[in-house]
Amino acid sequence: MPRPHYVVRRSRSGRFNFTLLAEHGRISGTVFVATADLPRDEIERRAYEQIQALAETLVAVAGVPKPA
Repeated sequence: MPRPHYVVRRSRSGRFNFTLLAEHGRISGTVFVATADLPRDEIERRAYEQIQALAETLVAVAGVPKPA
């Protein structure tokens, strides 16, 4: 299986559904980003930052080495 990665789908009103995929399974979730007067690329950047932070927290809690 390829390196662990995530897939993101934008929904409505600043909601982003994502799935973290790894060799042993997957975890799905949703993050919310305030959209008030922000350009689309900034909204997406913030969503990706939140998803990345969740993935890093999962790695820290699980004690799995962070991929290079």
